[in-house]
Amino acid sequence: MLSKLTLCKPDELDEENRRRWIAAQQGVKLWNNPFLHPEFASLVARRRMDARLVIAEDHLAKRAYFAFHRGKGGLARPIGAPVSDYQAVITEPGFCVPVKDIMDEAGIGALPFTALADPLEQMASFSTHYENSHLLDLGSGPEAYFQSQQKQHHKYFKKMRQRTRAAIREYGSVELRTGDEAPQILEHLFRWKHDQYARTRKLDVLNVPWIRALLGDISKTSDPDFQSAVFGYRMGNKWAAAELGLLAGGVFHSWIAAYDPQFSRNSPGLLLLHEIINRSEELGIQQIDLGRGHEHYKKYYASSVQPLAAGCFLSTGPSASQRRRVFALCDGFAKLPLGKAAYFPGRLAGSLEYIASCHPQSGAQLKALCHSVLRKLIPFRA
Repeated sequence: MLSKLTLCKPDELDEENRRRWIAAQQGVKLWNNPFLHPEFASLVARRRMDARLVIAEDHLAKRAYFAFHRGKGGLARPIGAPVSDYQAVITEPGFCVPVKDIMDEAGIGALPFTALADPLEQMASFSTHYENSHLLDLGSGPEAYFQSQQKQHHKYFKKMRQRTRAAIREYGSVELRTGDEAPQILEHLFRWKHDQYARTRKLDVLNVPWIRALLGDISKTSDPDFQSAVFGYRMGNKWAAAELGLLAGGVFHSWIAAYDPQFSRNSPGLLLLHEIINRSEELGIQQIDLGRGHEHYKKYYASSVQPLAAGCFLSTGPSASQRRRVFALCDGFAKLPLGKAAYFPGRLAGSLEYIASCHPQSGAQLKALCHSVLRKLIPFRA
């Protein structure tokens, strides 16, 4: 039974609720991820005026926490979407109020989600598909980890050792760098990422003002409970790969990574990952979360996987009604004998949702949509 519901901004969280949120979040394996830490929500709130936090309390004084972006007509999106790799309603042990009741009381009629950690399966009826996030267990140290993985994928790890030796022969040295060189590493990382988005003609989220500002804020965090982790990989006297991730509760979540294409045959991104694993103990890393997608290489590193759900919570209100109509239209087209064209409305709806989550203002959404069309029509020139 819902006893009390409070709406505030995430950066207005008091110390008691912050402590209880962290305890509940890090007490459940599926929730122990930096994106679900209250500091991430607070940092997003500094750059997004629409950031809100629901604090729900049941009749036993147990609490639940959910940070989100409030839109019009009852529409909401998880905090940090579309760049938040984990999303969840965090509940204390024994909390007994259904998530739907919390959403209804908070005025949330529609909530699209892409990476929902839902161990209690309260949103299962609204989930349409699942995708695994890949975890590396380093609790017993890097040596034990590599021994375990090499037993399963001997040829792959032998090949990676050969690539390391080949890079040393060709460039003289290879080295993982971090710390004071973080600003220089980030400069290379963002430049490579911009080039990658241009080559693939995808929306460059690094050009979205609030996202770029958020990345800048996060890169400067030094809280021991929640911090950024910036790594660069040098081959000889040149930067070859770089990565920005989040570190909290002993979990390092790989977030943004890129490499210089001139080193592609050396697999610098993977060699960077190997060095992070090798130095995990001194870096305070007990687990690495490589996130979703790219199963072709992550399968060699994963000690385990965690399923994250995608779908859309729907209740009542204008946004919920609109979403139902869109979903019905997409489903209807998908059943028609039109081949790949039958899925065009669904893909279009997904693209529009992604753009809308990047750009909360309608004018910026229209501009981004026009740019998206142009990217598809105009060939990339380096």
